[in-house]
Amino acid sequence: MKRLTDSMCVCLLMASAAANAQVQPGQWEASTTFNSIDIPGAPPQVAQMMKGRMASGGRTKMTYCITPQQASQGPQEMLKQNPSCRFSKYEMKAGRIATEMSCNQNGGTMTARASGSYTPTSFNVTSNAVMSGQMSMRMSSTSTGRRIGPCSGK
Repeated sequence: MKRLTDSMCVCLLMASAAANAQVQPGQWEASTTFNSIDIPGAPPQVAQMMKGRMASGGRTKMTYCITPQQASQGPQEMLKQNPSCRFSKYEMKAGRIATEMSCNQNGGTMTARASGSYTPTSFNVTSNAVMSGQMSMRMSSTSTGRRIGPCSGK
């Protein structure tokens, strides 16, 4: 379960951060706050883990490097690390972003809709994701990020 939400965070953050070639390459810091998570019929230990995440603010923080090559390719290419993901909507212009993508994973389909704002050095995006299949889940999150400097080279 943690792996599922972590992979969803990475996909959403990368989609949010890399605004075609307009994004500045470098080290980025991003955080995602889970506003709501609903997992009907989840085993008690899974529900408890998710409630614990929400009780602690539901925040996931990460840093990552966007290389000049990745920035020039844009987010759609960056997301090809998960070959099952496909965009059905992708609009980025005048500092606004609106996307919809679907990914097949863990025996189901995750569909995520995101909208928000971006600059070459920051983003603020609200997302709603729905997982269907063997496990059903609905999740709402807010992601923010900013470029914090050059990549550390680690």
